Amino acid sequence: MKRTGKLTGLLCAAAILLCPGCNSAPQNTAAPVTAAASSSDTAAPTAEISAAQAAEDTSPAPALTAESIVSSMTLEQKIAQMIIMTYRYWTDDDGNADASHNVTSLNDKQKALITKYDFGGICLYNSNISDTEQTVRLTAEIQAAAAESEHGIPLLITIDQEGGEITRIAKGTKTCGNMALGAVGDAQAAYENAVIIGSELSALGINTDFAPDVDVNNDPANPVINVRSFSSEPELVAKLGTAYIEGLESKGIISTVKHFPGHGDTGIDSHSGLPVIDKSLDELKKLELVPFAAVSDAADMVMTAHIQFPQIAKETYTSKSTGESMILPATLSKTIIKGILRGDMGYDGVVTTDSMLMDAIDANFGQTEAAILAINADVDIILEPLFIADEESIGYMEDYISALADAVREGRIAESEIDDSVIRIVSLKLEKGLFGSVPSDIADAASSAKTIVGSKEHHDKELETAERAITLIKNDDSTLPLRLTENEKVAYFYPFSGGENAMTFALERLKAEGVIPGNAAAECHCMTENSPSSDYDGLINDVRSYEELVRSSAAVIIAAETYRRENMDRTDPKRAWQAVFTDEMTALAHKNGVKVVFLSMHMPYDAVRYSEADAILCAYCGQDMPSVPTEYNGDTTAYGVNYPAALITVFGGSSPTGTLPVDLPEYIEGTGYTDEIVYPFGFGLNY
Repeated sequence: MKRTGKLTGLLCAAAILLCPGCNSAPQNTAAPVTAAASSSDTAAPTAEISAAQAAEDTSPAPALTAESIVSSMTLEQKIAQMIIMTYRYWTDDDGNADASHNVTSLNDKQKALITKYDFGGICLYNSNISDTEQTVRLTAEIQAAAAESEHGIPLLITIDQEGGEITRIAKGTKTCGNMALGAVGDAQAAYENAVIIGSELSALGINTDFAPDVDVNNDPANPVINVRSFSSEPELVAKLGTAYIEGLESKGIISTVKHFPGHGDTGIDSHSGLPVIDKSLDELKKLELVPFAAVSDAADMVMTAHIQFPQIAKETYTSKSTGESMILPATLSKTIIKGILRGDMGYDGVVTTDSMLMDAIDANFGQTEAAILAINADVDIILEPLFIADEESIGYMEDYISALADAVREGRIAESEIDDSVIRIVSLKLEKGLFGSVPSDIADAASSAKTIVGSKEHHDKELETAERAITLIKNDDSTLPLRLTENEKVAYFYPFSGGENAMTFALERLKAEGVIPGNAAAECHCMTENSPSSDYDGLINDVRSYEELVRSSAAVIIAAETYRRENMDRTDPKRAWQAVFTDEMTALAHKNGVKVVFLSMHMPYDAVRYSEADAILCAYCGQDMPSVPTEYNGDTTAYGVNYPAALITVFGGSSPTGTLPVDLPEYIEGTGYTDEIVYPFGFGLNY
């Protein structure tokens, strides 16, 4: 069912019957039959009438709606339904503060909290997920605890599984990431990518994905979005975002578009600071809001951004950390949520905050005050308002719920706002069939999940898509593809452990397909295997030690993973050690007449920085390959696919067909990016 953008669409969805197993379904008991008359000649007719009445009285119970559920809830239960909580780590109550461990199953205290309050959902992180069977059992435990609550409302079990850089599932399929999909530019590829993610989440018992990210990355220095964005072109973001939502929906997964009204033009990470976008509403409508407007009818939820928009939101608050007056970020702004998202754009689906533990919120607002502001701005879900990591913090959560209930009783929040939000949340759960969805046989569900999660079919498709994304932007003198002959080798340098496994994987495939001879080889070295990354002189000496290897190699391949603009600036060698190594190795290779292939493995914006290379490929996601997979049975460790895709392309196992999904501007050492575009959106070579 597509969202209409109006509350009526949600309320119609709420009319769906609850599953027979739901313990909150109303009981319809027929009226008792009265005693028969004492006269024998009247006994039979009386029995016949009573039987007819009984048949009429056992007709199906009326459909249960979100409104009927909400009307029976206490204020505290309604507030809890507006909270998505987390259990990431837990310290047992044994006096040992160092005894913290990952939460991969629930203890009695954790279960009891879920059962006591009708929480809206729980967010899972890497720390909650170790393998496929464990995850199936964990999600079943969570929903079983929710089913024991007074109203038995199932939880939104949520996760950040965007694909590529942002993945949480230990044994699943990472996929190539959004910017790689942008380089492919094909809506069908985005749909198929989301189908893989959706099918794996569904098999694990996870019903909600905090994806897709529909931010338009128009700031190359963006430290937090970057390759998580499909593109710098809003129309392409809208097209691929819509297809992604449809792919998730095809597998019954609730989608969440983020981060409204746009996080792509920021130079600060809201996890560690409070970004500011100084644009007018008209400017946002021409860029940032284009994808949100396009996907709002399809999206199940919208996640807000912890970003200030001083030209739009004028509401102020006194920061708890600085004591100074500050503009409210979008998450807490009535102007932005109620005015623009709800009003101008007509969206009346579920709105969730980003994590309220991020510094943009946590450092400036009290926990209760932030929630009051968000609710009054017309946000429905408060995501991760505080850590629950021990028995004491369970009490903090109960105090938090009580404080918000007091705020309602004191008139600081209208109870009608609470009711509207909970109706939206419960309506979504009814619409998506969450009630009664816990598997009856956990072992069978886990066994089934192992045939889906990280399957050979999924890994084959992700590699195919990643290969289509590889973008060739420079190829002087037809350096690529590298056509290795008998006994030839290349020298391959990479920044972090795991890089060698990708080369092993690629060479095995290339040899099996006859692309390169069986005795061709790659000598692989991590950039810092001999020198710490902070040792500038050591890195240079390390490069010089490879001169004999370089001379004996057919080519030098250098893979770099740039995550921040600062990683490219040699004036800060502690952060730019990859730049130091790449520059020195490129110079050494050229001095010896050997060509250099540069692989931009993460942010494509670094490609301009390394223009001295003879050939440059962009791959858009630097996730590594912890081990070379030998079988696919649901327990294969998830691995990055862009590395092997790039290496396969280098040797001619695949032809580059990707085009740049963003403009690549000029980069000046010590200054940063300029307005001059060196390689424009849509550029790409092939062979």
